[in-house]
Amino acid sequence: MKMKKKLSAPLIAAIGAGVFVALLALAYLFASGLLHERDTGIVLSDGAQNAPVVSSGSQMLTAQSVADIEIGPANAQKVVASLVRPAAYSCSIQNTLYYAGGSSTLSCRQYVKDGVVRTDTLQASGSVGSTLLRRGDTVYAWENGASSAYEGNWGDFTDDAAAMLPTYEDVLGEEVQLLDAGRQDVDYEPCIRVEFEQGGYRCVYYISAASGLLKTASFYSGDTLVRQVTVSELKTEAPEERFFDLPDGRSALGENH
Repeated sequence: MKMKKKLSAPLIAAIGAGVFVALLALAYLFASGLLHERDTGIVLSDGAQNAPVVSSGSQMLTAQSVADIEIGPANAQKVVASLVRPAAYSCSIQNTLYYAGGSSTLSCRQYVKDGVVRTDTLQASGSVGSTLLRRGDTVYAWENGASSAYEGNWGDFTDDAAAMLPTYEDVLGEEVQLLDAGRQDVDYEPCIRVEFEQGGYRCVYYISAASGLLKTASFYSGDTLVRQVTVSELKTEAPEERFFDLPDGRSALGENH
C-alpha cells in the first residue's frame, strides 16, 4: 500500500507501537526549542589560531588536533564546526526521559550509507518495532513484519529527530552563548564538551572528535536531569546493504546495489 500524499512529521513519527507515540510526544515536550534548522553562523578562516586543521577524510587527525589545543568557551564553536560526520556508520541511541516517580527510555538503531538513512525504533525486547527510511526527500515507514511501506515526502523532519537525537550543530548558532566548554574523554574517546542554555534548559553535549558524532547529551531543568541521550555501539564501516531494503524487496540504495 502506498500513500502519495505528503506525510506530516507527527504522522511519520507516530507509525509504530503506541508507547513510541507516547514517548515521542513527551520527548518533544522536553526538547521543544532544542531542534532547529542548521545555520552555523561560523566560517572558519584559513589559519585560525585556535581552530584545529582537519581533513574530512581523517577522523584520527581530527581527534589528534583536538588533543593538541586548549578548548574553552572562546573557541569551542570553531572546534565543533571543524568536525565532520562520517559518510557511513551505524549506532544505537538511547533516549531517557526523567519525570516525577520514574523514567522512560526509547531505544533506536540508525544506519547511514550513500545518503540513505534508516532509523529503527526498538521494542523493550530489543527487536525492531517500526522503521523510518529516508532517501532524499522521500520517506518510507513501516511496522516490523509489514509487506509494504507508507511512502511520502520527508518535509522538515530531520534524521536526528527520527532517532530523537539533538542536532549538535545547533551549538554553532550565533545566538548560542556557551556557559562552559572543554575537552574530556568519554569511554576512551576524545570529546568536546559544551554547556549552554536553550529552550529553558541547561544543555550539556559531549561530541566525539574521533567520530564527528554526538556521544551523549544531558538536559537539565534547574539542577534536575530531565532527559539524557546516549549514542553507543558505533561502527564507522558501511552497514550491510540489506538494512536498506524495503518490505517489498526493493533497495533504497538504488539500482547499482
